[in-house]
Amino acid sequence: MNTQHDDIAQQLAAVFLRLDVIMKPWGFAFIAEEIRSSHCGPFASGFYCRDTTRIGISCRTTIDNIFYEHFFITRSAGSTELERFTIGHSTLMDALGYASDCHLIASSKTPDTIIARDGGDRVEALIHDLSVLASRVLCEPCEEFYAIVRRGLRKYSVV
Repeated sequence: MNTQHDDIAQQLAAVFLRLDVIMKPWGFAFIAEEIRSSHCGPFASGFYCRDTTRIGISCRTTIDNIFYEHFFITRSAGSTELERFTIGHSTLMDALGYASDCHLIASSKTPDTIIARDGGDRVEALIHDLSVLASRVLCEPCEEFYAIVRRGLRKYSVV
């Protein structure tokens, strides 16, 4: 029994319970991943998924990273093209015009790549940003979100 891994899994579960209040009504479902290790120690992660949009979150003692990604899928007779675009929270907030107003901001301190602007609760800061600032592009599938996410890192493959 690994109590550190159990503690991290419980922290992630607590985070997602708080976020479910917003994400479930928008049609997102949470999918947890296994506890993994990094150079900063073990962490738990998972995704809120709706169709081909995913919001990834990682957690140690609280959330320490978030990213948004969307898969664009083009099917033809002989192949399927997959384009995956990924952006961070700062990119989303900047594109929506809230770079100076958002409550969750980027940090240069590893492993905490996000922090609350006021130094407080990161989950509460994320809840604010999602429900107040980003709801118009995340509450349902939206062309504006697709345009924003296309500004991010692109991975292309054909299967």
